Amino acid sequence: MSKKFSMILLTLVIILMLVISSSVFAAPMKIRVSVCNAPSHPQNIGLEIFRQYVEAKTDGQVTVAVYPNSQLGGERESVEQCKNGSLEMATASAGPLTTFNNKFMVLDIPFAFDSYEMAWLVLDGPMGQKLLDSCEEVGLKGLAYMENGFRHVTNNVKPINTLEDLKGLKIRTMEAPMHMENFKNLGSNPTPVPWTDLYLTLQQKMVDGQENPLANLWEVKMYEVQKYASLTGHIYDPMPLVADLKWFNELSPDLQSIIEKGAILGQNYSRSVNAAREEELAKLLTAKGMAINDVSKEEKARMREASQVKVVESIKKASDPAFVDEWLKAIETVNLDINAGL
Repeated sequence: MSKKFSMILLTLVIILMLVISSSVFAAPMKIRVSVCNAPSHPQNIGLEIFRQYVEAKTDGQVTVAVYPNSQLGGERESVEQCKNGSLEMATASAGPLTTFNNKFMVLDIPFAFDSYEMAWLVLDGPMGQKLLDSCEEVGLKGLAYMENGFRHVTNNVKPINTLEDLKGLKIRTMEAPMHMENFKNLGSNPTPVPWTDLYLTLQQKMVDGQENPLANLWEVKMYEVQKYASLTGHIYDPMPLVADLKWFNELSPDLQSIIEKGAILGQNYSRSVNAAREEELAKLLTAKGMAINDVSKEEKARMREASQVKVVESIKKASDPAFVDEWLKAIETVNLDINAGL
């Protein structure tokens, strides 16, 4: 074989490889994302940014279809579909995710964060990434933390101003063991109810109250079935965006990078939207008849003292105790940095 012919053959092989690579990337693809909340919820608004970014960067060859309001199933069911390969992506609260990856129980530690900034610093740091990476152990790809917000207590009996006010109340929680334990420690009677059944459960007065971020109170018209909203902020509840790991790993590196970058853009936008409108949401809920009250730092400290240590002990028994210690250390470091003015 002549040297000239060898060069021509090599050139043809390279061109063929480039064509194949290009055609794989250019092949039309649809990414389905299952979401439990309404289109106007912060996480859905963030996912719209994700959609625009992915479609623009792939010249429309890859389209993103977001299915809100649990059209493709509830949170746990949607994550299960990602895990078994029948759905590309989904978001879910940390509570339901613990069913698949018990390391996410660290997000169920009550009164762990005093502010959004504190929570974001931990989630965007090494431990937050380590938590996302741990999804690969169970067949999922952790991409980002879409925003849901701090969870607060609502009920039809009385405003919650003190720890004692929680005693005896029948409170709906997510189907998450540590959420239930938290309210037991606070003296309430926790009752797990799926998100899709919550409004009807409250309407039929099967429970006294429930707990959710302000955005969720507004989206499902909670003011129609609940009188009092008390800003306990007992848990910061992000909505991790996960994907089917096998599907993700089969994508080209370029497309993987586009999806990862788009997810972070969507995450950050959803955070900004949620934080910027919470004060206005409180006004809107008040105008609809809800009585909203703050809970003092002193009373939150009492609630923390009544529950946090016990929940942490339970999480260590149910999860990876070394990981829990690392997570708590990250919170402590961030808190020290904030207090130092950094």
